[in-house]
Amino acid sequence: MASGTTTHSSSIPYQAGAQFRIRAHVPPEPFGGAYGPNPRPQVSVWPDNVPAQRLPFALQYPPLETPPPPSVTEHTFTITGTKTLRRVGIDDGGAHVVTGHLGQNKAVSYVAKIYDGLSYPFEDPDMGWDFMTLADADYAVEAWAYKTIQPVPTVGAKVVPDYHGAWTFSVATDEPGRRRWVRMLLLQLVPGETVFDKILRATKDGAVRYDLLPDESFRLHVLKRTFEAEISIWWDAEVTHGDLEPRNVMVQGDGSVVLIDFNQAVVHRFQKHWPHAKYSKKAHHLPPSPIKRRWPFAPGGANFANNEERDGPWARWIPQSWLGNKELAAEWLLKTWGNPPPNKYAPLPKYFLDHPAHKERGPELIALLEKLGRKPAEKK
Repeated sequence: MASGTTTHSSSIPYQAGAQFRIRAHVPPEPFGGAYGPNPRPQVSVWPDNVPAQRLPFALQYPPLETPPPPSVTEHTFTITGTKTLRRVGIDDGGAHVVTGHLGQNKAVSYVAKIYDGLSYPFEDPDMGWDFMTLADADYAVEAWAYKTIQPVPTVGAKVVPDYHGAWTFSVATDEPGRRRWVRMLLLQLVPGETVFDKILRATKDGAVRYDLLPDESFRLHVLKRTFEAEISIWWDAEVTHGDLEPRNVMVQGDGSVVLIDFNQAVVHRFQKHWPHAKYSKKAHHLPPSPIKRRWPFAPGGANFANNEERDGPWARWIPQSWLGNKELAAEWLLKTWGNPPPNKYAPLPKYFLDHPAHKERGPELIALLEKLGRKPAEKK
């Protein structure tokens, strides 16, 4: 029997060669926080101050049920390899990420994300959610993020993996005659590796070796494509990624990127009290420039270049010269997107260009801002 904070190995059967009969499933709508109330039972995983047994708890409080899809589609899914557990960059559990194929067609491989509550953190100390609720919440948000992005021609299956639907299957348990249901997403298997993988391979004795990283121009090209992809998804599909870190950016040979892991996303269509910025009365009809969205000083404050202590999420990918000198990052933003193609981004607004905080910047940065329309300082 499973203990309170661990899971018996036979309850987690996601190994190469395992087969599951999967059927199409309608994911629940995202819940919690700005999405609205949590529809799951509010129960404690610490009854009488004793940790609940995981498996009996999972059987008593299974994943949320939803109306069935219009037609029942079933396949046999065979796992061919395992990747990792992924949830918010922590190592104490989350969705299983595996590769596999459907039926006898071994020529087409997929990535499956399996949201098995038995593999999740026992409890979220901030939300007070149990492991089954955490799995349902991840599944709901990520499924609807991909479902929302997929049909948008500028981003669907371009800067995110191709989405192949939400599924469910049952697995045997340690209790005779009892099975439990688990939810799953199928996605395109994207070639390449993450930015984090590249950084990790170049890290020796806890420090990055810049000579082992891709060259600086390639790294900046990847950063450029990443910021542009994030804005396109946010503006065109109305989904905010919410976790734009190196581990969630797949890089292909030509430097093109694919963003993955949307369990921290904001799917704006489900948030009644947090409308998308494009619907503001003062919004421009074009998305804001990456300059404005990633500006590392007031009136912005993006953290990608906030690396004085060399511990920011992109600290080991950006040029070494930027560490401790965010003005170099700001100059790169201005040089990269100062003159974008027509109808790509909104012009930088006057309040941004003339913001008084810019007076604290160096002369090179001020000169670049003035080229874009900042009012020159009065000569004394």
